[in-house]
Amino acid sequence: MQRTAHIQCTPIATISPGPNPTDLILDAAHRTLFATLAGGNSDSIAVIDISSCNATNTSGCTQTPKQVVFPGSTLWQGGAASVPFGFPAIVDLDETTHTLYVPDANEGPIYILDTSTCIGGTPTCSSPIITAAQGDGVVVERAHHSVFILQAISFSDQVQILDSSTCNSSNQSGCGTPPSQSFTVSFFPNVPATVDEATHTLYMPAQLSNILAVIDTSVCNASTTAGCANFAQVQVGSYGFAAVFDPQTKTVYVENFLSTSMSVVNGATCNAMNHSGCNQKSPVLATGIDPAPFGYNPATQTLYVSSQDTNFAWVLDGSKCNATRTDGCTKNAPATPTGSGPSGLDINPNTATLYVANQSDNTVSIIDTSACNQHQLAGCNQTWQTAPVGSGPFRLAINKTTNTVYVAAFDQTLSVINGATCNATANSSCNQPQPSSTLIGNFPTDLAIDEATNTIYVANNDDDTVSVVDGTHCQGSDTSGCGQSWPTFNASSPQALAFNPSNRTLYVANDTGDSVWIIDTSHCNNHDATDCSAKAVVPVDESPVAIGILFDNSSVLVVHRLEMSVSIFDGATCNATNVAGCPTTPPPAVSFAVFPDTLSNPFEFAYITGRQIVIDQEKHTVFISTLGDTDLVVLNGNSCRPGHLNGCKPKIANPRTGGIPDFAAVDPSSQTVYVANLEELTISIAQDKY
Repeated sequence: MQRTAHIQCTPIATISPGPNPTDLILDAAHRTLFATLAGGNSDSIAVIDISSCNATNTSGCTQTPKQVVFPGSTLWQGGAASVPFGFPAIVDLDETTHTLYVPDANEGPIYILDTSTCIGGTPTCSSPIITAAQGDGVVVERAHHSVFILQAISFSDQVQILDSSTCNSSNQSGCGTPPSQSFTVSFFPNVPATVDEATHTLYMPAQLSNILAVIDTSVCNASTTAGCANFAQVQVGSYGFAAVFDPQTKTVYVENFLSTSMSVVNGATCNAMNHSGCNQKSPVLATGIDPAPFGYNPATQTLYVSSQDTNFAWVLDGSKCNATRTDGCTKNAPATPTGSGPSGLDINPNTATLYVANQSDNTVSIIDTSACNQHQLAGCNQTWQTAPVGSGPFRLAINKTTNTVYVAAFDQTLSVINGATCNATANSSCNQPQPSSTLIGNFPTDLAIDEATNTIYVANNDDDTVSVVDGTHCQGSDTSGCGQSWPTFNASSPQALAFNPSNRTLYVANDTGDSVWIIDTSHCNNHDATDCSAKAVVPVDESPVAIGILFDNSSVLVVHRLEMSVSIFDGATCNATNVAGCPTTPPPAVSFAVFPDTLSNPFEFAYITGRQIVIDQEKHTVFISTLGDTDLVVLNGNSCRPGHLNGCKPKIANPRTGGIPDFAAVDPSSQTVYVANLEELTISIAQDKY
């Protein structure tokens, strides 16, 4: 996360444009700032006179700007009773025709406003003109008189093209009929998009496929769509949200909403006329959590990115991170590819194999950790063997004693993979149409294994239960007993499990009630399930999502999803046989993120910590992945322990991991931490160090 702070960057004045200002656009010729307003009346725009409200003259900043109220659609309701919720509209200005194109992002039409008569200095504005086009966002391409209209909120793959020569502030002859030109793409396009007029290139970010489309507007415009389907693609970060173009450095900055970063694309080698650089991996520049559409000042090469979650704005230096200079770009950890939606993962050091559950394509990737680790990066650049599993595999754990990989999936199956014949060097059973499986509960969120009794515990979140699976005859080499139902015990929306074999304690983190239950597995296992009751209940802070145990000092660490913090209590006096020290009030917690989630924005990405805490038991190093910050947090387990929270000094692993780092696993033998990047379909290769 990079933020530049300057002591002189304090506001010299403020303007009150109206409720919930969102998109801003400047009409420099008329000294007017237009601000779309998401609150109050749907699709209102404030028209602000900046001739007396600027850096040298603030006398007019206390003005009450006039507002232009558009009819608006009331499909979506929000806020006060009977008040329509105006979704932010992404507007664009065609200075050549003095036309502001205003989409009604509440599933309404496109409006146009005459900016030659509706400016900050005029007392009133004429009514907006309604067109027959419809969409959430627009981008103006001037050379071919085209306005590209997107339906981002409805996730439509259709792009309409309005002819701006016949639909503008002075000529509405073509406004009354829907645009005759449109095209569909194989992704969900997003706004704001951006245009390089010199090369006739439209750069359009995508919401879901992690690409930037490079479209030739000379053959894709209001007159012809012959070339609309034939465009180059650039791989960018997760959930392309907005793009701007700097003609000075020929740089396209693409905001990656879920990766909390911006991809930096070289527009000189990746445009409508030259695709030579489009296949290169783009550098990135880190932003804050929940970035909003950003602003760019080409004169100073400064990027301004506001964080919707923290009310901060990041001031980023583009002079050192652009198409020609990258020394100021964010350093990212090396990565290796996986399947779609990499989720739970675990390592079997005996076979040097990392298994990764690919949630979206129902497979498990099988990665050779001897060939791909922090010391052997050359071996990471390859496509890995996969094995089919149940539908929606989410969590994965390995019984190293029986060399069995258990994969819990959303279809309520627990797949059983024979690790002896399906690993990094032996793959004879990997290509079986479907491995053996056994039924578990609904929405499995975690696994824990007691290798001594060969018991597999599965947290079934939606069923409020934990399954107790007998691995004796339901393992890689013997699946004869998998076809049976398993005993369960009640929990309360269990999110995470952790098992301490030294005192036979299963810790169950429950989302409902915000608690950790202490279970004695002596009488709650595959041979004896007579007493699975909680021996103690530890209250913890909000939304416990992951548990880790540092065995040498019995520290129990509980990660809280929304607060981006970790609670720590002493497992030596809070376990299945000794509950004397179990806390009766939430134990102290340590924040491990710069900006914890405040749930202040209705559109924010709230699930901002990962679902797994991993520990190098030899080095006593604790790793916690954070989704929102796209970071891997590192704690020293020797100094950060119960009763010594002042020794908890979170550090951020450097280089940075990839987008949405949800799960992780550590390999002490190579001192490598493998971090699954859920949306970028990669595993980051991080260093095991504090």
